[in-house]
Amino acid sequence: MYKPYTWALYSNKLKRRILKPLAVGVLTSKPSGMRLVKGRSGQLRNGNLISITLIVDESDGVVADARFLAYGNTALIGSGDILCELVLRKNYDQAMRITSELIDTHVRDSKNRPAFPDDVGSHLNLALGALEDALSQCDDIPLPNSYTPPTPFEVHGDSTTIENWLELSLDEKHHIIEGVIAQDIRPYIELDAGGIEISNIEGYALTVVYQGACTTCYSAIGSTLSAIQGILRQKVHPNIEVAPDSSALQLN
Repeated sequence: MYKPYTWALYSNKLKRRILKPLAVGVLTSKPSGMRLVKGRSGQLRNGNLISITLIVDESDGVVADARFLAYGNTALIGSGDILCELVLRKNYDQAMRITSELIDTHVRDSKNRPAFPDDVGSHLNLALGALEDALSQCDDIPLPNSYTPPTPFEVHGDSTTIENWLELSLDEKHHIIEGVIAQDIRPYIELDAGGIEISNIEGYALTVVYQGACTTCYSAIGSTLSAIQGILRQKVHPNIEVAPDSSALQLN
């Protein structure tokens, strides 16, 4: 039976990251108050080797910069480049919980089609191993007293307000909001074993259903909810109001 080449099974987003990686290199110097750490995974004699270098803020454990070098399978190059993007602005505890699923989700062309084929899973694990090796050199850095899961996430990038929001069909609204959730919200919630889905859209009002760990965490109706609303107000419309479906929450 014919089996396509691995390259043909990659998502288009992943192919672009492999052909033009954004974070190739080695960090060799650090500002005052920062820590330079390097992790490595794989063996050159086995044909796959990756190293990841991080600059970590010693005041709060947040990753300020990341670079990688990889030799071997193209999936190793792609996963290393994506990891270096995902760890930025996360503290070492959050970064340690990045999974191969999160790497894959980040470069999918569509929600239900994986970016990496199953037979390159070992290369994603090599990249994660290098990251874990680097982060393990940071676990003596005290995290701020204010830090508690779930993972905080912030609004980044320019505003892309959709002025004719109320004129769009329900399907169009759902497609736009789902795109923002998939790219800017869900990956960070999933770092803490949580989930989020759209329940209802009515005008500017959006109801979301929390899943997993989010259903028992009070930040789901506090800081996390505020962050979700802030992102959607920036990326969709400033009048967006987000509320959780209380029937899915298990707060005592």
